[in-house]
Amino acid sequence: MEKGRPMLRWVGILCVSMAVAGFGLNALGGKQGSIKANAMGSDLIIIDTLEKFGKLDYPVVRFEHDKHTKAVEGKCESCHTVTGNTVTAKFKRQEDTNAAEIKAIYHDNCLKCHDDTTKAGKKSGPGSEECRTCHAGPAETSRTPITFDKSLHYRHSSSKLMLPVPGQKENCSKCHVEDKPEARNLSFAENKDLAHERCMSCHMEVAKTLEPSGPVDCAGCHDATVRAGFKKVADVPRLEAGQTDYALLMATLAAPASDPTLVKPASEPTIVNAVPFNHKLHEEKNENCSVCHHTASTKGVVSCAQCHTSLGKEEGGFVTMEQAMHRVTAQSSCVGCHTQLHTKPECSGCHTFMGRTGQGTESSCVKCHVEITAGTELVESKIARNNTAAMLMNSRVKTDPEIKVNEIPEIIEIGVLANEYQPSKFPHRKIVQKIMEGMKDSSMAAYFHSSPNAVCSGCHHNSPASANPPKCVSCHGKVADWKDGTKPDLKTAYHQQCIGCHSEMGIQKPAATACAECHAVKQ
Repeated sequence: MEKGRPMLRWVGILCVSMAVAGFGLNALGGKQGSIKANAMGSDLIIIDTLEKFGKLDYPVVRFEHDKHTKAVEGKCESCHTVTGNTVTAKFKRQEDTNAAEIKAIYHDNCLKCHDDTTKAGKKSGPGSEECRTCHAGPAETSRTPITFDKSLHYRHSSSKLMLPVPGQKENCSKCHVEDKPEARNLSFAENKDLAHERCMSCHMEVAKTLEPSGPVDCAGCHDATVRAGFKKVADVPRLEAGQTDYALLMATLAAPASDPTLVKPASEPTIVNAVPFNHKLHEEKNENCSVCHHTASTKGVVSCAQCHTSLGKEEGGFVTMEQAMHRVTAQSSCVGCHTQLHTKPECSGCHTFMGRTGQGTESSCVKCHVEITAGTELVESKIARNNTAAMLMNSRVKTDPEIKVNEIPEIIEIGVLANEYQPSKFPHRKIVQKIMEGMKDSSMAAYFHSSPNAVCSGCHHNSPASANPPKCVSCHGKVADWKDGTKPDLKTAYHQQCIGCHSEMGIQKPAATACAECHAVKQ
């Protein structure tokens, strides 16, 4: 019995240890869950300034800006340097010097304010012994970036409270401080701090006149629910910045690096691959210049070729011109932006599936790219290039594609796999009409679906243009061929195509599990 007591003692210690560990895990899990489930407000600022000086001793600080603004009764000078009408974004300093000095600025000022507030009998923030209350680490937030759309831009540019600088007719340089009528520069701010300084300073300046002004709190710009209440100007005049209606995008006729002497003289006509571009139309379709000119706020509206070249360079992140224009995952690229439109329900039924199975062909390239002869005038004259682009764009198809619907079979019976079920009655004409309805009055859809096979290729995805395309079984066998792992068998192909299209287009009936609604059960 005496020999068994040590064993019992260790068993008891082990049980207690497991219970404590379990309690700790439950507590930790509960804490993490609550943080994830309850995202903090749009005023949350993560203070991680010292990271650029080295590894942090404590987690980053969570700072709720609007809560503090309210506590100091909206007096920005309590935390920021205010010179005239200009507010410095950094806390109690003009610039970042070194880690020790910045740390002292935060601790000395924040803790003193907390102590003074507590002594005044008011609710305050943590004291010097509660480090982890502020240094709580990253957190989720409802904060979202503000989109400075055409409506918001017009409300600023047309405001009588934003006067142009002396000698200028327009007030563009009030925000775009480097902009001049003779040398346009539409950059706004190099970084977040400078952007906040300019917006906040102007809003505060206008507020002093007792006139309606822009927000001075975080939620006013970064809370989506607040922005939803912004006044929306419906018909905004075109934002004039010296841009043309049309542009001809073409590579510079330069000599190859291997032999600079091989460049052809401008007087000798050269066949070049060019893209005519309707700039005005794209302005109308997008909310601001930054949709395409993605560095407009920091660098201004500059030519794509300034950052992206055939080989890529550091200024453009080594993204080549070809990638910049064709990268599917980049919203600011031509192909990427067009691909985003494919997610619309009326488009996604065909395009989502085609993205997995369709084969790229030269016919898709020539929809944008044309070969033209570039002589001296076209190379040297921007006006000549713009006029050429206008001529090419205006010659393109703009009407809905014409399909002889009456020649399309109303019902097609698909019975090649009929066994437990009867052949499927496929409403072919009705489906084509539905697809055509989704493209109606869209100049973009009209142009890109103008070829004979375009509309049909959503289902007949690898078939040649024909009024009688080959049946699916001509490519998809009844049994899958293990040698071709990418090609599904016939039954899978049918179900993947039909159910996939219904799912992407949001068609509720027939449901994917309602087999008998497409092919009745044999009696």
